[in-house]
Amino acid sequence: MDPTTQPVELTSLARMNPRGHDDLFICSVSFEERCLSAARLMGPYFSTKYSVIFDIDDPQYRQQKDDTLQQLQAALQRKTIEGIFAVSCQKENPVEGIQQMADILKQCKLGTGGGPYVTIDISSFTKIYLLELLHFLVEQLGMPMPRLLHTTQQYLASGLTSGIEQITTIPHYFGSPSMDKENLLVLFLGFEQERALAIWKQFNPGKTIALITNPPRSGNPEYLDYARQNNDGLLSRPNVEVRDVPADNPLGVKTVLDQIYEETKDSYNMVIGPFGTKPHVVGVFLFCREHPGVQVIYSYPQTYTKSYLERKPGMTMQLPAA
Repeated sequence: MDPTTQPVELTSLARMNPRGHDDLFICSVSFEERCLSAARLMGPYFSTKYSVIFDIDDPQYRQQKDDTLQQLQAALQRKTIEGIFAVSCQKENPVEGIQQMADILKQCKLGTGGGPYVTIDISSFTKIYLLELLHFLVEQLGMPMPRLLHTTQQYLASGLTSGIEQITTIPHYFGSPSMDKENLLVLFLGFEQERALAIWKQFNPGKTIALITNPPRSGNPEYLDYARQNNDGLLSRPNVEVRDVPADNPLGVKTVLDQIYEETKDSYNMVIGPFGTKPHVVGVFLFCREHPGVQVIYSYPQTYTKSYLERKPGMTMQLPAA
């Protein structure tokens, strides 16, 4: 396996900087236990100058998140040399959260010789915050792609969210649609049928390509069956085509999107709805860097189901993203 093009399972996290401490470790606290996994894998030779914890408001599971926040802070204190910062923000306002991140970086002295050396644990970020954070670091600040870590969850055949709060275009991903073309809607599907279908109804696309994770993680055919059954209301609509997409390889995701774009760019505006895995979202970011005219749409859920609390952390991977 080529570690530059395939996800690699981690059993211990080492620093990237061969001459000293890494510069920055960024993560998000959550009511999910997996938000602790990467910090727990920090090995004896890992150290970072600064750590930043995003605390994205979620009153539904505040007590569970406060508990994991204390554990996360304790784990990072043992590995952070100069300071731990917190970004306290609203899930509907990623721009304000990223502005706090910008203010924090003004206080930090990041290395320049071969760096900065930045790691992001993407596991518990919301998809919008992940897209905005990558845009800020890579596009606005001009940093190289950070090292990206992702901890999976055990598979459970159950929905993750309920209800639709609002549908919005993600900031910095407005695209530049042409009035002379129909919309091609590319939907990454998982266990979020209600949210994906709401976007389909709003856009009434001329064509839809549904991307479903295949092969599934750990070769589990039940995941694939459930993903298809869970999205049967959308997959049965007219002009919907199903294609496969890898679960944990952002470079592979980008390749799939590149192919779709080349096939359709002359006839359609491309609109993406990311409701699959977090590595899928990284692949969307890599694709949109090269195709800024593509629009990315998101629908906020009203509530998260208790299924999240029942899912145990799986493996932690380093993702190929550059």
